[in-house]
Amino acid sequence: MISRRKFLCGLGFVGAVGAISTLPLTSLLNGKKNWLVSGCSDNKGNFFAAAFDITGRLISKVALPARGHEVIGIKSKPGHALVFARRPGNYVLEIDFNRGEVVNTIDVSAGQRFYGHGILIANDSVLLTTENDYHSGKGLIVLRDRKTQQIIEQYDSGGIGPHQLAVMPNSNEQQIVIANGGIQTHPDQARKKLNLNSMRPNLAYMALDSGQIAAKFELENKQLSIRHLAVSSQGKVVAGLQYQGASTDEVPLAISHHGEEQLTLLKAETKTWRSMKQYTASVCINSKRNTVAITCPKANLLTYWQLDSNEFIASHKLKDAAGATLIADSFIATTGRGLVIWQNEPLKPYQISGDFNELRWDNHMAAIQA
Repeated sequence: MISRRKFLCGLGFVGAVGAISTLPLTSLLNGKKNWLVSGCSDNKGNFFAAAFDITGRLISKVALPARGHEVIGIKSKPGHALVFARRPGNYVLEIDFNRGEVVNTIDVSAGQRFYGHGILIANDSVLLTTENDYHSGKGLIVLRDRKTQQIIEQYDSGGIGPHQLAVMPNSNEQQIVIANGGIQTHPDQARKKLNLNSMRPNLAYMALDSGQIAAKFELENKQLSIRHLAVSSQGKVVAGLQYQGASTDEVPLAISHHGEEQLTLLKAETKTWRSMKQYTASVCINSKRNTVAITCPKANLLTYWQLDSNEFIASHKLKDAAGATLIADSFIATTGRGLVIWQNEPLKPYQISGDFNELRWDNHMAAIQA
């Protein structure tokens, strides 16, 4: 089922890719057992969530009712993960990848839709999801008891189209950061963007004890949708952008924020921004190595940035680059062509650890305890 063929595609800007190899990465695991989990599809248009290991071995694959988006592990339940429907969606599934089956389904409330992302807090007992009230157009952060599915609280997200969110470190799980993408949708019109001329995306910080927006920040260019983010161990937020303006515009596609009075654009030459094709997907931070990885599926690029200085490091050609996460202090990335690669030095060639040529990996991936 899994092809182990060598992949001889060139590596953009910095060299050539090596053959399939897992030995160095395996040696770094120190006996720890992790699986990688991602949404995916096959050549027939069927949607799944699948778990696999770093050697390219498929653990299990579970059918989804519609395309998935983010996946997060349940730390208290090894082998289990939550899979979120792509926005606007109507499901969150708990999947046991040990047995390859759905064990719990969370349905969205009437008049609302899930917006692709969520997080767990309080020892995995409370689930936070980004949602859209499609009658009012208001963005929501909804807190649920993960086991009973009962809604605990429901807060205004501070904007329209909330997408990815994260807990701020050193806040005792009392503050989150939210990427309010600014794009309004309605289930009657599927993924049609209804407000491109009046978008106001923002990065918002919310106090979870009250639901109050402690602060929020906007970019001057309102058509730069703030979509996906990651937070360093020191509390620095890095977010990737998706541009909703003219295809000929040359725009920056990533920002950072770390207590400043405004958002800061990451630093790159115009040709670098142009090469990213106005679209980013996953953002992943390695705080120990002072490095950020951002995938650009439409540009077929995996990009690296220096965390402290915000400066561009390197780009690598990676056809339909999709999800990104960390295992053993190394970046792992997937592609919409079935590849799984790993890399711990941004200026060196990446290595291929798996080639699932019958699957198309989606834009997000998580490392979970097996």
